Amino acid sequence: MAAHPRYAPDFRIQINDQDVPQGLRASIQSVRFQEGWDASNRVEIGIANTNLRWLQTHIRGLGFQPFPTGVRIGPMNGPQAAPDGTFDIQNKVTLALGYAPDPLDPVFTGEITGVQASFPNGGMPAMTVVAQDYLNRLATGAYSRGFGFLPDFLIAAILSAENLLIPLVDPTVIGASTAIAVLNVLFTGTGRKQKGQTDLQVLEEIAATYDADFWVEGNVLYVSRFMKSYSPSVTLTYGESLLDFAPRVSTIGQVAGVSMRFVLREIPLDFLVTIFWDFDTERLGVSIVPGAAAASLKSLVGSVFEIIDQPINSPADIVNSALVITRELRNKLNKRLTGSGSSIGDTRIRAGAVLRLEGLGPDFSGDYRVSAATHTIDSGGYRTSFEVRKEILP
Repeated sequence: MAAHPRYAPDFRIQINDQDVPQGLRASIQSVRFQEGWDASNRVEIGIANTNLRWLQTHIRGLGFQPFPTGVRIGPMNGPQAAPDGTFDIQNKVTLALGYAPDPLDPVFTGEITGVQASFPNGGMPAMTVVAQDYLNRLATGAYSRGFGFLPDFLIAAILSAENLLIPLVDPTVIGASTAIAVLNVLFTGTGRKQKGQTDLQVLEEIAATYDADFWVEGNVLYVSRFMKSYSPSVTLTYGESLLDFAPRVSTIGQVAGVSMRFVLREIPLDFLVTIFWDFDTERLGVSIVPGAAAASLKSLVGSVFEIIDQPINSPADIVNSALVITRELRNKLNKRLTGSGSSIGDTRIRAGAVLRLEGLGPDFSGDYRVSAATHTIDSGGYRTSFEVRKEILP
């Protein structure tokens, strides 16, 4: 490793697997990479458009000619120039970040989704090239169709293949979705339907059914009940690598448990199933009481969030509901302590990773899960900002 690896921030951008020409690279003023959990990642490349030179290279297939044939503004020929079509929509973009002379870390693979231009009064014209990862493909178009009795892991695979992605579903989701599909065949005679929804919305429903998450790396779509990591990938210390941190503690809307009321249609009976967190023993608990006794539940477990009534049509309803309850409880508990901060640029700070923050006192030091991260290289150097949450339930 270099003796001073953090003094020379560097980046590498490739378009259609080719390094951008040196002339274009020299015009890049900023690179911004935004990453969020269960969301499409985004890259913004800010380019100084001196003499409008870069407008000559990309507006192909948009239905108009930017300048009359033969008219060129600024130097456009030679190895420094970018070829026509460089910034065409859906061109492949890859980004690597880090510090020279060490190897750079690949952080993004996606495609161009937009090009923005600005012509300020008295300032330099500029361009911003926007790229998103391949998860954005699933958000295009809304469809209505049925999938029969296919298990949900196969539906996820179909959605992936239709959007030119390779599916990778973890075995727990495969097993659970197969069992639920069998129960649906035996008891309900219905399967999952896409009701005027995007493929992304269907994938969100599938992930929520099994308390799973999904994300894209390169051209692989992951659906998994397991996070990328459970141990800290990097330690940041306030006053050193951690530049600033603003924690937020809130009990507004917080609950100790989440309940779902089940209704047996055949007989006049309902009951309330509650999964709650015992703060004293730091363990999950389960309570099942008749619906008539629900009012006394608060005195037993604390504040409870009750989900809409759930009719029982098959055992699959109970399986699905247990996972829904657990996911809802985890999301609410894990929003009790959140925060935002920034550090010197570090590619290990990624959405889904665990950070260890130190030097913040006993209340706020500890391990946090990154929910969003933004990496920026510009005239001010390389820095990383992030949003985190304290995980009570992993």
